[in-house]
Amino acid sequence: MRILVLNWRCVRNPLAGGAEIYFQEVFRRLVSRGHEVTLLAERFAGSTREETVDGIRVIRTGGKWTFNFAAARRAGRLADELDCDIVVDDLNKIPFYSPWHMKKPVLAILMHLFRGSIFREALPPFAAYVWLAESILPWAYRRCRFAVLSESSKKDVVRLGIPSARIDVIPPGTDFDRFRPGEEQPRMNTDRRGGKEEPNREVSEVSGHAVPPSLRPSIPHPPVLLHVGRLKRYKSTDHLLQAARVLADKGRLFRVVIVGTGDDKDRLEKLVMKLGLDGMVEFTGFISEEEKVAWYRRAAVLVENSAKEGWGLIVMEANGCGTPVVVARSPGLVDSSRDGVNGLFYDYGNVAQMAEKLERLITDEPLRRKLGEQAIAWARQWTWDKAADDMEAAIVRALSE
Repeated sequence: MRILVLNWRCVRNPLAGGAEIYFQEVFRRLVSRGHEVTLLAERFAGSTREETVDGIRVIRTGGKWTFNFAAARRAGRLADELDCDIVVDDLNKIPFYSPWHMKKPVLAILMHLFRGSIFREALPPFAAYVWLAESILPWAYRRCRFAVLSESSKKDVVRLGIPSARIDVIPPGTDFDRFRPGEEQPRMNTDRRGGKEEPNREVSEVSGHAVPPSLRPSIPHPPVLLHVGRLKRYKSTDHLLQAARVLADKGRLFRVVIVGTGDDKDRLEKLVMKLGLDGMVEFTGFISEEEKVAWYRRAAVLVENSAKEGWGLIVMEANGCGTPVVVARSPGLVDSSRDGVNGLFYDYGNVAQMAEKLERLITDEPLRRKLGEQAIAWARQWTWDKAADDMEAAIVRALSE
């Protein structure tokens, strides 16, 4: 099949996130199966107009604020030039309404709908624009199949007016060659301030996928509370900082490490100073994949406090490394986690409850190790090969309909 994909960003874009990883991992596998895939994406500083990435032809046009308009003008012509069989429309951010611009069959991929959560992220006029843009989806895509990441996203799409029978749920996978436990390190206890540090001299080696979770590296002292992802208001990273203040007031010793960047960073840095957490919080900015894996392995717990996600890709990455999570009971995150299995839930926005869950994990090493062990098995239920199989089947169904 010849497939044209519309997505705001390519995986090379410095602002690429989970949507871009999902596309790249799934569609590079479809290329390896003999399909031709072309991606139309936005330009960015230093980018070329065209290149090939993992066998996928990437064509760039427009920019951060204009790509949806540029794509609307070009996608129909490009689909005809390529003589593609189907167009895959990634409804991430502002929709492209591709069925209005071409006669080719369209499969819509949806990470998650913003709906009311966009009003936490943007100024009211722009938020209203996004909300209205999503509300038009049932008219623009009324004859299309949808592929979504989770049951939570499926429920959102059904509430919007898309029949359940036209929606396929295709969760992402995880690269377990990369996201796996590292080597055992000397362990320090995590007692209250002034507590004695006692090294554990047991050292073990791990290799491959058959990693006994009990050999996951022990947590360094002080324990690291890790957050990974773009810094956006709706991701509610400020809740983690508020919970950190609660823990500090109780005399707990820890570090908060925030990996990633975004337009909420300045606000968060100011909040760190306001809460008196200077010296306890580190913003790493953009880092390499190798550094990210290293932080997953060092962390006592990954914290995911978003108001809404399509799934929770970083949850699976951390779990693959044997790191348990504390996550908000939010759409998407309730699909990628189970309370007491791969981590602990708290009610979104309940900072005191989040702090209580974090305190349990940084002070109860047997519980942390148990959840880390279970997290590895939990994450391995979903693979990129299975996601590619399901996406290929969804494309065939969209063509047949």
